Amino acid sequence: MPTKLNFLQDIVGNVLIRKALLAFLILLFAFFIKRLVISRLFSFFMKFSSSTQTKADDFLVDKIPGPIGALALITGVYVSVNLFRADISSKLFFKVVNNFYLAVVVYLLVRLLFVLIESFSLFMQEWSEKRQSPVDNQLAIIIRKSLKVLVAVLAVLFLIQNLGYSVSGLVASLGLGGLTVALAAKDTVSNFFGSIIIIVDSPFKVGDWIKTGNVEGVVEEIGFRSTKIRTFEKSLISVPNFIVANQSVENFSLRDKRRIRFSLGIEYRTPVEKIEQALNNIRNLIAENKDIHNDFYLVNLNRLADSSLEIFVYCFTTTSVWKDYLNVQEGLYLDILKMLEREGVGVAFPSQSLYIEKMPENGNG
Repeated sequence: MPTKLNFLQDIVGNVLIRKALLAFLILLFAFFIKRLVISRLFSFFMKFSSSTQTKADDFLVDKIPGPIGALALITGVYVSVNLFRADISSKLFFKVVNNFYLAVVVYLLVRLLFVLIESFSLFMQEWSEKRQSPVDNQLAIIIRKSLKVLVAVLAVLFLIQNLGYSVSGLVASLGLGGLTVALAAKDTVSNFFGSIIIIVDSPFKVGDWIKTGNVEGVVEEIGFRSTKIRTFEKSLISVPNFIVANQSVENFSLRDKRRIRFSLGIEYRTPVEKIEQALNNIRNLIAENKDIHNDFYLVNLNRLADSSLEIFVYCFTTTSVWKDYLNVQEGLYLDILKMLEREGVGVAFPSQSLYIEKMPENGNG
């Protein structure tokens, strides 16, 4: 019995064994934190997030426990190893341990920040869909990518600085070669800021029919470098964003109406009464047409041309869809031609009349 008691006293009195037991308890506690506290806590949050309609909180609750749990475990291992600092004489060992722990912590924090950035981006995209704002959607993409690059660069600089290397020297060396790189990447930078101007100013969005310079078609993609436009010949043209941002853009899709404008020539021999009747009939056709705005239109005898009397017609359709616009315009043309035929008014065509004052006598021609 005394022998067993002495053995237990030796175990309890041994500092190394006590440290090992304490390290085991720390690891057990870290595992407990990861498995019970974090898992149970985020399980509760998962139930709450599933009751909401947004996907941002679901993504956050699903992805955030991973890096937090790994951070708890690696911290437990690091604290446990440091308990034996006085018993291990190798400074290189603990230098490697410290640098490894620092690198893992920075990596996990970057992962955590990336999850937060993705969640924020999802929130902005859902918000832009509710507002039907393509500007906010494109802005969310730019913010997400920019924040990720910023976090990654700051993490690398922080890690380099804390590993004992001079960040200022690195930045200075980068600055010396930065001018050459900046000059080489001048167009790339111009295109990037051009894309920001396009997204913020929002002269068009994906799916719009636009004309910029000599390029006309439907916008398929707004990227960081260029805007891709599908022409009506079905070819895909990539226009650099700095060119789009610095020239006029005509957006046909933003029109809420389309214009009908033409001149109709009738014969000079048409009596004045029939001309007046034709003008009134055309005005009535426009006023009674539900596909044409009747708040403003013009129908006037506009010009005494060489071979016709020209009636000027000017109005707007209620639709901006090209196919529907063509159908409305065609219907108006046919209605006017039917009316003129019914009223006995002839449509003029280019012609010349030759008048002979006196016929030459026989034999004197």
